Amino acid sequence: MMSSTADTDPFIQFQNELSNLLESARTSFSSYLRIRALHPPTAAPSPELLSARAELVTLLDEISTDLSDLHATVRQMEADPYKFGLDVPEVVRRRRFVDEVEGEVGDMREELNTTPSPSSRQNAGATAAAAMGDGRDEEGGGWSGYEMQYQQEIMHGQDEMLEGVSRTVVNLREQANVMGRELEEQTEMLGTLDGDVDRVEHKLKRGVRDLNTFIRKNEGLLSFLRWNGGLKS
Repeated sequence: MMSSTADTDPFIQFQNELSNLLESARTSFSSYLRIRALHPPTAAPSPELLSARAELVTLLDEISTDLSDLHATVRQMEADPYKFGLDVPEVVRRRRFVDEVEGEVGDMREELNTTPSPSSRQNAGATAAAAMGDGRDEEGGGWSGYEMQYQQEIMHGQDEMLEGVSRTVVNLREQANVMGRELEEQTEMLGTLDGDVDRVEHKLKRGVRDLNTFIRKNEGLLSFLRWNGGLKS
């Protein structure tokens, strides 16, 4: 397969943009499910829930539009892969990517469709109120349950955060110990090097001193030889 980049292959750029959109949709979907889980089933949708749902629907619609374009592109590639400089496995990979994104978007839409409409929520709330009277408000059991669940989720998140901080502290301590050992080893090496330098310097000084002594001792002999040679000439 030819080397493809976002500059030479529009599909790669489209795929990257679609992946970013899908990641945003996943985040929005998780937020929507969290808000819905904390919302009383018999109550009318809150503005927060409606806003989360609208945001998710907008993202899914945008992804679906892009998927339609990608479907058409992949069909052309499947008809003649080599025309686009692709081999069959690469075309299969691109088809799999499109199908997987389409399946995930379909799952999110299906989950959205299971959510009761505002009118059905109000009807359900009216029916429950007529059947139970004011007993629902007697102890506030519904809201208490949701508050407890919400608090448990917060505590669980705090526990995970503290555990992460603890792991980070342990890692930093281990790194500090390793750095300390390395510094000790480097200090020992520097000490050994200083000792070696001192010994070499001492030997060099002694060698120079011995050489100077040898030269002084032989200066008289050299002078005598020069003088004696001059007489003979």
